[in-house]
Amino acid sequence: MTLNFRILVLIVFVGIFTVSSFIFDQMVIYSEDKIREKNFLYKRSFNNYLSSKTVMLNTRDLLTRIQVKKNFFEDRQAFLQDTILVLFNKNLMKTTFDESVSLDFFKNLKTIFTSKYQTLGYDILNECDLAYNFFKGVQVRNFDLSIHNNEKIITAIKGVNKINLENSLKTHDHFTKKLDKEREKILSIDHDISNIDEFFNIRKKYTELLDYYFLHYGYIEEINKAHGVTFEFYFKEAGNFLNEKNSYERKRNYYILFGVLSQILSLFFLIFLFKTLMILANKKT
Repeated sequence: MTLNFRILVLIVFVGIFTVSSFIFDQMVIYSEDKIREKNFLYKRSFNNYLSSKTVMLNTRDLLTRIQVKKNFFEDRQAFLQDTILVLFNKNLMKTTFDESVSLDFFKNLKTIFTSKYQTLGYDILNECDLAYNFFKGVQVRNFDLSIHNNEKIITAIKGVNKINLENSLKTHDHFTKKLDKEREKILSIDHDISNIDEFFNIRKKYTELLDYYFLHYGYIEEINKAHGVTFEFYFKEAGNFLNEKNSYERKRNYYILFGVLSQILSLFFLIFLFKTLMILANKKT
């Protein structure tokens, strides 16, 4: 191999590895841009996931509380009802209590249990106010549609937003305008229970009030289901963005490694090129 040909080969190698080093540097810059982009998308999806999770867990707790409270009021109502029915039924009283028991004792029992029963309606109203306050503490999300490009996803998120909005409005309306009407029915009871007919009339109103209280269970359940959908979607989306980010990080590390190797090889062949040029110069002198 002549010196001129060796010089030409060395120049080609130096050029190849210099260009390769530049290309790998550009690939590193591109990878870092993609890493920043995917990291932003990951954090945005992860925040939506956390928001969905928070609302889903909070509404689930509310649903559990509503069911427990309803069962409690039903059991309390049933117990007081059975007791009052006995106290207003003379035949049952005779078979239940000893004949030596005085009439004043029965009168006191009636007063105690009928007053306990009458407070039930006010307790249900107080529970309605508490349930509304708890619901106002739940941050129901309206998810941004502009962050998505897929039409199917946009349509699905629109549906979720619609469900959240409709059921939130229904719940607010349930505990404001409609509750005021139910409250008036209970507050209109301004007399004690003196006979069985009055008891049946009050029982009807309390039963309707308890049924009314439980109506908002369905609204919150719909919100819970909607956020369950976004919870799963944004969890998967965040996972995908995180995997893509990790993939670009691995590629960036490879590009850095190959760039450094290209620089080393370019310098290596450049040294040989200078050495060859020096040998050529010495021969000419």
